[in-house]
Amino acid sequence: MQAPELPDNEDERIETLRSLNILDTPAHDRFDRYTRMSARMFDMPIALISLIDSDRQWFKSKVGLDAEETPRDVSFCGHAILGDGVFEVQNSRRDKRFRDNPLVLEQPHVTFYAGAPLEAPNGHKLGTLCLIDRVPRRLSDEEKIMLKNLADMVVREMVHYVDTETGLDNRNAVLDAGARCFELKPEERQFSLLLFDLTEVVISQVEADWRMPPGKIFAQLLRHHFPHALSIASLGREDFCVLLKHDSRFDEALATDHLCTETRELIHSNDRYKSFSALAGRIPYDPDKHDSIVDMLHEADELFFQRDAHLSRDAAEREKTGESLKRWRKTIF
Repeated sequence: MQAPELPDNEDERIETLRSLNILDTPAHDRFDRYTRMSARMFDMPIALISLIDSDRQWFKSKVGLDAEETPRDVSFCGHAILGDGVFEVQNSRRDKRFRDNPLVLEQPHVTFYAGAPLEAPNGHKLGTLCLIDRVPRRLSDEEKIMLKNLADMVVREMVHYVDTETGLDNRNAVLDAGARCFELKPEERQFSLLLFDLTEVVISQVEADWRMPPGKIFAQLLRHHFPHALSIASLGREDFCVLLKHDSRFDEALATDHLCTETRELIHSNDRYKSFSALAGRIPYDPDKHDSIVDMLHEADELFFQRDAHLSRDAAEREKTGESLKRWRKTIF
């Protein structure tokens, strides 16, 4: 078996991959639709979005495979990122590089492989969109172009729809998911936008106590408490939203309450935040007010602005009270 070599720009490539904060994040329909589409278009039992980390290939999306990851040194995708075009192995059992590879000899019994590199805007190859079959196959030139085009679309999703600090969706992704909601019939538009605001003082407290980006910690909490959300997004350093379809089986209020409780526990060491609530507001779809998701996001921005103004007034009042107490103590003592 021939293990894949490392690219000349390996350190920079890994840095680019990890800067996207997409590794080890939950499955997302934004990416799953490309693996489903690829499996159907090319009539393949297995289609993967594979990201090549330092010592593993991790699957952001997969059709026809149970494994979450496999070692990099046995990966076909590790070879694919070394070139520019589609890397194809028509029959691994007759290819000396792969015929004794454990992925060939054991599950998933890779016989045919074709992978198109996922090339970031800076030229670094992050992984592949790949196709696998258990029998020998061959792609036509036209099919290779189609696979490469799909890979470019996957990269676009990663770069333009993912918040690089948290790995959550960004505003573009919420607009896209929301637009699909508004394509439904009016009577089927049963959804809401939940708004969460950490505030700058809470962010500073978490950074001081936990020594890691608060947005990443809060992102994990959001994913945990809203696993079936249409979109969970970061709208800025402090502001987050959850686009949620109404479901009688899911207690939205309870999930929100648990989330706020866990957020307070992150900053439990500071008594100032015992009553802090991360929830900034809830915007249910209203046909009389909302013609598009843009209207709902504009309303969200206004709520965030009002909350920030309110908290600023409270902070100024506390500071004013504190100064008065200092003067009073000097007078007494």
